[in-house]
This record gives sequence, structure tokens and C-alpha cells, in this order.
Amino acid sequence: MIRVLACIPHFFRRSAADSGMGHGSNSDQLENRLVQFRYCLKQLTAVLEPVRFLLGSPGRIAHEQVEPVPQGIGGDIIVVTARENNLLAELSADVALRAVFWEGSPRMLGYLCRRIFARSVGQYDFYLFIEDDTAILDPAFFRKVAAFYRAHGEDRILLPNRFEIFGAAHHGWRAYLDQPASRALSAPARPGPDELSLPGYDGDVFFTKSTDGLSGAYIITDGQLRRWMGQPDFHAPDPAAVAAGLDPLELTQTPLGGALPMYRPSRQNLDFLEVHHVPNRLTALKTPAGKLRNLIIPLLRERRTAFQAPTSPPPDATKPEA
Repeated sequence: MIRVLACIPHFFRRSAADSGMGHGSNSDQLENRLVQFRYCLKQLTAVLEPVRFLLGSPGRIAHEQVEPVPQGIGGDIIVVTARENNLLAELSADVALRAVFWEGSPRMLGYLCRRIFARSVGQYDFYLFIEDDTAILDPAFFRKVAAFYRAHGEDRILLPNRFEIFGAAHHGWRAYLDQPASRALSAPARPGPDELSLPGYDGDVFFTKSTDGLSGAYIITDGQLRRWMGQPDFHAPDPAAVAAGLDPLELTQTPLGGALPMYRPSRQNLDFLEVHHVPNRLTALKTPAGKLRNLIIPLLRERRTAFQAPTSPPPDATKPEA
């Protein structure tokens, strides 16, 4: 069985005091954040529960038979949060959660996640960091990660692609984020092949080397965690980086600080390993939203032109031909 420890840095500002977290998802209303957080937790627990259920019935509508089916994966989830500024009270009736509280700056929550990983070294196959507004929908997610490391070893990092859903309430498009990273947050270029591949059910799956470590989530192996623990900036950010104006919340997201070459699924198979940024906020900003609309409108017109409605009713399939 694949064993996973997931840590979720979570913050919701309840007080008027300046927390340094007044932008992004922390500017949303409580109801919206709660819906998103519940959704992300539910999706993650469904992926990590070691059992699924098969429903059936002897020719009836009612599902009278319920059979548990093992899925070969299991894990634990820990929410890492500020003591006063969180949504745990609203969640308490919905799901049993393990929580660890942080008394310092909320922008350092990611480093507490690392420390929890370090205390659990040797107990899990994979260690997952994932933001509280980011969801894993693919039940094969960790099996795909395991296949990558079996094929290519642990001296490389595999990152998921992050996407949002852009469009009207009844129609959406996937829009993938994060590439390329800003120059300040780009990891150093490391030696390694520019492209890797895995066999897939409809052909080879390709991965491209990247210097962008931001995905809203990362997954590392136990061996990679042990290596990372020996780096000087594992427990706290590099003071020089903070002095240069880099955000600890973003610094903490690049696995191993970019010490290993990083790979993402290539553009021809972006969805092989992906996570959903549930608020869909970035694609709704003025500039990308306008550019996306300008690209989408001609595509819609082309589809409407190509679709010709029938000018007469279809033949009655119940009548035999003459």
C-alpha cells in the first residue's frame, strides 16, 4: 500500500488585526472560503481513504448491496493553522481533522508543514504539501507519482500542473497556470534531460524540465525528504532571500528549494498530473480574463458555424424503409 502524509497550511483571518494575509483567498467571504475548503478536504480524503465502495442491486433501482473495495493507498491529513484564524470550528461537525497550531507569522505555515514531515520521516512513502484552496480530483494521482519515481529515480522532482476553470456558469475551459515562474521565484537550472517519458494507455506521457516550483502542491518521497532535511533553509527561510523581498509563503513551496531538477507533464499531456485551484481567481483577473475571452469567442463562432441544424425532422426509426 502507498502511504501518504498530507499537510495543509490553512489560514482565514477572523480578526481586524493586520495578519499579513489580507490578499488572495483571505480576502474572500467566510461562506465562500468554507465551501472551497470543505470541497478540497472532501476530495483529498476520498483519494486517500484506503477503501472504495461498489454499489449494486439484483435488478432493482435501490442499491441494496454495498461492497468495500481496497484501493491500495492510504494516508493521514494534518491541517496546519493559526490558533485564532481558521475555519476548523465550522468543519468540526463534518470531518474529524488532526490540527497543529502555529503561534508565529501565518506566512511561515509552510515551514511548520516541513517540520511535521521531518518528525514523520520513515513512516510514509510520500509527503504532500497542498494549499487549502487546491484540490486533487484524480484517484490515480499518487499511483502516477509512484510510477514516475520507479522509472526515473528520486534525483528528480515531479510537480503537478495547476489549472482553473474559466468561463460562464454553464460552460468552462481548463486554463493551466504557473508557467513560466517570475524571475525572482525561478529555481536554478539543474542538469538533467530536457524531457522524460512514461508509457501511457494512449501513448507515451512526456514531462518537461522546469524551473518553476509553484503549483499550489508538491509531493516528495521519503528519500527526498531526508535529503531536504539536511539543507540549511529547511526549517526557516534563507534570511538573504527574505531581505531581498521574497515572500516566505512562496519560498516554502518549491520542493528541496530547487536543488533537484523539476519536471511537469508537458503541454501535450497537461492533465496527466494536475491539481485544481478551486477559487478560479487568477483567470478571472482583468488581464487574463480579457485575453481568454478574445481567444474563446472566435472558437465558439467557428463551432457554431460548423454546426448546421437539420432543416427537416429526422426520419422515424420505428418505420421500415420502403
